[in-house]
Amino acid sequence: MAKPLVLPLSPPLDDAVEPHEHKTLLDEAQGSGISGDSTERGASRVALANGDLLPTNVTPSHYDLHLEPDLAIGIVHGSVAVDALVNEETEQIVLHAKSIVIARVLVYHSQVLMATVAGKAVIYEDELEMATIPLPCVLRAHDLIQIVITYTGVLSESMYGLYRCKYRDRMGNPSTMLVTQFQAKCARLAFPCWDEPAFKAEFTLALTVPSSHTALSNMPVVRETEDCEGAKTVYFERSPRMSTYLLAIISGELDYIEATTLTGNIIADSDPPQRAPVPCRVYTAAADIDKVQFSLDTAVKVLELLVDMFGCAYPLPKLDLVAVPELEAGGMENWGLILFRTVRLFITSQTSLWIRQKAVYVIAHELSHQWFGNLVTMAWWDDLWLNEGFATWIGIHITDLMYPEWRRWDHFAIEDRQAALSADSLRSSHPVQVTIKGSADIDQVFDSITYYKGCSLIRMLSAHLGTDAFMAGIRAYLNAHAYASATTSDLWVALETASGQPVAELMRSWTTCVGYPVVSVDADFETGELRLTQNRFLHSGHVAPEEDSTLWWVPLGMVSSESAHPVSAVLHDRSGSFEIPGSPAATWIKLNYNNAGLYRVRYSRDALRRLASAAASGNLMCTADAVGILNDAIALAISGHVPTSAVLDMVTAFQERQPEFVVLQILGLFLESLHQTWADRSPPAVREHIRALARSLFASQAAALGWTHRPGDSPMVARLRVISIPRAAWAGDAQVIAQALEYFEQFYSAPTEPKPFHHDFTASVFEIAVRCGPVANHARVRDMYEHSARWHLSEDHRMAALGAMACSRDPSCMWQTLDYALSDHVLPQDLNIVMGFMVTADHRSKHILWRWFKLNYQHLVARLGEASALLGHVVSTVIGDFATPEMADDVETWFADKHTAAFDRSLPQSLEFIRVRAAWFERDSNDVQQWFEGFSGESCEC
Repeated sequence: MAKPLVLPLSPPLDDAVEPHEHKTLLDEAQGSGISGDSTERGASRVALANGDLLPTNVTPSHYDLHLEPDLAIGIVHGSVAVDALVNEETEQIVLHAKSIVIARVLVYHSQVLMATVAGKAVIYEDELEMATIPLPCVLRAHDLIQIVITYTGVLSESMYGLYRCKYRDRMGNPSTMLVTQFQAKCARLAFPCWDEPAFKAEFTLALTVPSSHTALSNMPVVRETEDCEGAKTVYFERSPRMSTYLLAIISGELDYIEATTLTGNIIADSDPPQRAPVPCRVYTAAADIDKVQFSLDTAVKVLELLVDMFGCAYPLPKLDLVAVPELEAGGMENWGLILFRTVRLFITSQTSLWIRQKAVYVIAHELSHQWFGNLVTMAWWDDLWLNEGFATWIGIHITDLMYPEWRRWDHFAIEDRQAALSADSLRSSHPVQVTIKGSADIDQVFDSITYYKGCSLIRMLSAHLGTDAFMAGIRAYLNAHAYASATTSDLWVALETASGQPVAELMRSWTTCVGYPVVSVDADFETGELRLTQNRFLHSGHVAPEEDSTLWWVPLGMVSSESAHPVSAVLHDRSGSFEIPGSPAATWIKLNYNNAGLYRVRYSRDALRRLASAAASGNLMCTADAVGILNDAIALAISGHVPTSAVLDMVTAFQERQPEFVVLQILGLFLESLHQTWADRSPPAVREHIRALARSLFASQAAALGWTHRPGDSPMVARLRVISIPRAAWAGDAQVIAQALEYFEQFYSAPTEPKPFHHDFTASVFEIAVRCGPVANHARVRDMYEHSARWHLSEDHRMAALGAMACSRDPSCMWQTLDYALSDHVLPQDLNIVMGFMVTADHRSKHILWRWFKLNYQHLVARLGEASALLGHVVSTVIGDFATPEMADDVETWFADKHTAAFDRSLPQSLEFIRVRAAWFERDSNDVQQWFEGFSGESCEC
């Protein structure tokens, strides 16, 4: 599953559910112990040795499921016949069920009815989301039984389980489609089941839907039968063995475009060998069918590349991609039926380059899951990194193969890798192989550690083993565990066999221990001796002895001024001595070539001075090395290992370097972070000095590059142009601001296509217009958001208009925008767009957001769901930019009496970040002020 990103919106839909009708089912569910108080709660049941895990005395092999959803009143009638094996003698069956009322259970053995259990006898345990079916007979070990359950459930009001999604039908009218989101533990909302990834089974599905709908699932349609009153039942082929979270259903008035790939099994007796054709389709609402050709072409190319990489056919007879207006994550890898937010599939000539790049990556990420996650699935969620870390690596790797000019790994170095390093430098972090504290904990481990640290470890290991040996191990792993479950240990065995190296030993500390090391470098250039020491790195800078017991396997990857190629070496122990490559002629030494290793490097003052000079003059071997030096220096300043003035010196030194997108992006992010941290407690003059330094970096770039992409510009030059303009405006450059306001006025007054500016600058023009223009521009971008067709806005630009609303520096507009975000105009999945823009709009805006958040917290919980991952994302965003001890205390106190199960991992991390930034300011405020006393810059415009 791709992590939540920028999201789309559908027009509001009048609620078709009468309150009393909906309440009747919920009341019935509460009376049966599904939610709320119940007389059955706490009743005795089989003790679980593994806490929240189901017992394994009965295991399913096949589900025959028939669903009859009523989209009008929001309920679903269902029946499921489960073929199961009895592994141990038992007098009860325990499975998952949530918000479901079981009417009756029949148990058959050898087609003979053994037991009938009335629904009222079923015991529900709300906290565990389980149902226990007591039996009047004993099930014997090795018996093959069939369990037939009839039940009624609720169509979810949130974006998980079986839920209703707003969209426009073929006539352009507001309507409702049926969608599923079962990952991680929401299949139990749609039907009683063994809802854990290790309980793989086959599925046969029948779905009764309106006759006008197209019904989709993991497998192709076998047949349809017309029912009475405008309904039909659609029957699907039997699936291969898979986990419940991968079952998927879509039903709505949809159109598609199609292509065929030769990615199936090898056709028997074909000479030369030829693969069977596999149809690949992209489905969307009829009005949007012209927006998905790029996505179809990308999916076909990615699928072909993956089949070649894995040496394994695509496992299913078809592949469908569906654009869903309301989806919690950016994408969901259901086997054979992958769901995406519309912004990830709607790619047109007006889509910005960055959104196009994101689309390719997300498509590659989700398609890689069809093997790594679906064909072979982690046994339990503590190994989620096997799914998501690898899919992130493959997504970037495939994108880099298809579009090497995008330099996707450079983007990873400045964004995703940094997110992992930042989160993992906290005491409140967790290992990649994470202990799941309970079922409520599962959704929270879909985080930067799982995705980006996991990807970084895969990248580090593949670089060490070599890509050929690494992929040989991956192919062996997939072949050995196809249609089954596996663990991290299983992957290490396959990679050890393929490479001949002790992978498990090398990687043990990286996956089972929290954190990562900082390698301290003491280089003697006269003798050529390099003395290295590893210690755990913490953002706080204070590592207690008991926190520093881990020793990591650290691949060094050394380069120097005299080495034509990186020299491989490994630090196994706490300390070690090595020879500087090319000594004694070497004038500088750089560790962690190409940023392949997941660690920080702390150079001695002399070594850093030499290295910074080489980086600033462009003498390093690759851009990634300059990125590593800068990112490490910033992290070491925040943690107190070096003064912040040392980083500011590097900022000015890098102004002499040939401008590169990735380097200037890091410098811009650092100055924005410095400004945010210093904003509440430093004099206005210091804040202005920070912006003046940013102006000195970006205003000249904006002026030199201009607003027009030129023939022959590389994508990286285009990206440099795209970031220079908004950063120059943030820093107060009068020329950029004036031009953006002029462009906005032209476009708003006379909407045309093409726009008076390149579409890559749409978001920047909107944001600058609201932040630096007249207050009336706030209402104007809202008008664009609500009536995007009038201004010919693509999906990503409509989201840019929503984000721009949150950029106002006018307090009344801030409050209006936040209230608007809770209205029906904004989908729940898009709330965090508003929050994210507002925290950085102005140094006061995060405080207004915090006050609004506290006043509207219950509305947010009701809108997002108390257990929703989206609620955790919103909380992290709202509090994430504070930087004073007082705000940390305020936040901690306010949440003390709240139910925080959905974010009890991320909340401590956010609080720790606040205190880290507070300590950074307290330690270096004088250092920064003194540095800026020697720096002068012109006053800003905005």
